[in-house]
Amino acid sequence: MNVKRLLAMAMLSLACARAQAPDDPGPIGTLSGNTWVDATLNLKIASATGGTVRSWFILAPPRAMCTIIVDGTTRYTGRFGNLFMSRASVMSSATGNDGFTSRYFSVTNTALENGSTAGHNAYFDIPFSDSVNVRIAGDTAWAAFYTIFYEIGRRPRGRYNEFYARTGDSLLADSNVDDTLLVLKSVGRGAYRSLYFWMLSDSVTGNNRAFEERDFYCVPDGRSVHLSTGTEDYCGYYYNWESAAGLGSRTSDFHGSPTFGKRKDNRYLDAFYRIHELDPIPFGNDFILYWESWGGWPGYPQSRFCHIGYTIIYYLEHSR
Repeated sequence: MNVKRLLAMAMLSLACARAQAPDDPGPIGTLSGNTWVDATLNLKIASATGGTVRSWFILAPPRAMCTIIVDGTTRYTGRFGNLFMSRASVMSSATGNDGFTSRYFSVTNTALENGSTAGHNAYFDIPFSDSVNVRIAGDTAWAAFYTIFYEIGRRPRGRYNEFYARTGDSLLADSNVDDTLLVLKSVGRGAYRSLYFWMLSDSVTGNNRAFEERDFYCVPDGRSVHLSTGTEDYCGYYYNWESAAGLGSRTSDFHGSPTFGKRKDNRYLDAFYRIHELDPIPFGNDFILYWESWGGWPGYPQSRFCHIGYTIIYYLEHSR
């Protein structure tokens, strides 16, 4: 074998190695511990070379308030369980089989000494240049277990590398009025990634699911995109219609209804999620997510009002 051929093979091998490098995992850092917390737990993930949080396991009260700060900027403020799709975050009396599992999230109710903690697993990226600070503030002492894995020095470049989450909780909503869940104006390029939504009907005399029959719309950059013909299609709760005699669940990798059915007080409590892993919806500068009003629902005599809550995860493109 001549020298030129050997040199060509070496160059090809080097080129292949460089091409594969972006897909190779980087070094992994771990933040873990277990402790008895006097109301508030503060966690910090830091690396001088930056990185990306890849996976979470945290045993914590779902109804505790949570703040996530990335590189000094607040990216999420709301109930801890709302971010991790925990039913117990909206139902304080939730006990027993309150868990669910999807590709990105799983929740298991454990009811330790204070009866209010649950185990939360999640797999969504939080890229950072310097640090991620997480504060979980409960209203009582609780047992905390946590393991967070992050990839050191491997922060996505270019597209959609800044994590954000927006939440609303226990909002009184009228089925006669369009509901806007998220408005982003002049934020730059980004992508809508996931929605967790729940509703509790005001009615105790009959089925009041007005907010599960209406159409979701997203409007990137003023261009309307019709996501579904109703929540039942977008999140797939009709799969659960026959099986959930009580507060049941039906979940899959990308969409499902972790909570579905009637509470003991005869009020319906339903929750849904949709994760756009394979089909994130991009926008260039502006984005709106909203429902159209139901219209004919007030013909039902019991009530047209509900209380709703939601969490939306999206990413923006900010190269550094």
